[in-house]
Amino acid sequence: MSTLRNPVLRTWETVLTEHSTSVRTARQLIRERLNSWGWTGEPVDDLVLIASELVTNAVVHACRGRGEVRLSLQEFDGDCRLEVWDAHSSLRVRRPHPRRFAEGGRGLELVRQLSCDFGVVVRQGAGKRVWARVLLTPTNDRPPPGS
Repeated sequence: MSTLRNPVLRTWETVLTEHSTSVRTARQLIRERLNSWGWTGEPVDDLVLIASELVTNAVVHACRGRGEVRLSLQEFDGDCRLEVWDAHSSLRVRRPHPRRFAEGGRGLELVRQLSCDFGVVVRQGAGKRVWARVLLTPTNDRPPPGS
């Protein structure tokens, strides 16, 4: 006898201030929310790191006095999408070649390596959403680091 699963769409969103402490808050909130949904282990760690990178980018490079960053999660049947919204509609994504010992410049590369997919949605005059997807069950589709 087989049992049928009923996948559930779960959503969550919060608003963070344009402040460096928002990065720590984002990490904590993402971990708590995912744990409450039953997620554990490496996928949680990956999403926490992705949130940290994307919220840092929004606070440091995009907010510029506009005051807030929105952080959201959507999870459906082991597929989780994290989004970070900021009010800046400009898309200046560059693939930097950071100096060997530089502390910054590697965030989007980390996001690319940790997620199964990521991208940006820009709406002129309405800001942008940078998003990344992580699967609860890793698949062989995920490219190896550095590829």
